[in-house]
Amino acid sequence: MDSPDLQSSIVKYLKTDCGFWLQWLLVTFGSFLVSLCLIEVDVRPYIRVYEGAIGGAVVGLAQGLILRQRSQTIALWWIPVSVISWGLIGASHFGAIGWMAPRTLRLEPRVIFGLINGLQVGALLGIGQWFVLRQHLKKASLWILISAGAWTVGLPIGWAIGGVLRQATRLFLSEVVGLAVAWLAIAAITGIALIWLEKLSGLKQNLAQKSTL
Repeated sequence: MDSPDLQSSIVKYLKTDCGFWLQWLLVTFGSFLVSLCLIEVDVRPYIRVYEGAIGGAVVGLAQGLILRQRSQTIALWWIPVSVISWGLIGASHFGAIGWMAPRTLRLEPRVIFGLINGLQVGALLGIGQWFVLRQHLKKASLWILISAGAWTVGLPIGWAIGGVLRQATRLFLSEVVGLAVAWLAIAAITGIALIWLEKLSGLKQNLAQKSTL
């Protein structure tokens, strides 16, 4: 296949739902890794407002670049909402949980508190993002449940993996690996959910109609 044909095929694939999901997955996971250049993963209560706002800015900016493919307005507001939401979560008793590891190495409390904290923080984050999505998606309220569900699944898995690896290696770096897995799982779930919500609301069709006017 010639280079122009290959590039054309790649561009066409990236515009598909599968391509959007793959980009969402990679940029969310990648932005978490990039945020580690600015944020040092630590235990509660040392990950607070500053870390939450910085992390939210990095992740929100990366996700916003992908969301531009679907809606410029959503992308524009997604970034400040991510900063504010993560900043407020960081200021709360939860802390910036996306960059935080539990103190205990015991598997059971890590899973239990991962489920509880994941549900709570995911819902809070979802509420903030709902304010952006509700202007463009008819079923935007479902995003709160989706975000809560994604974090309820991803966070305990990540904390469990981090705890097991840390006990085996005695290295705190294991917690970073666990959190990376958590972000990957959350990105996979939310990416699928965004595409599903678009189909329910006809967002892609609406944008296509506007572009032809």
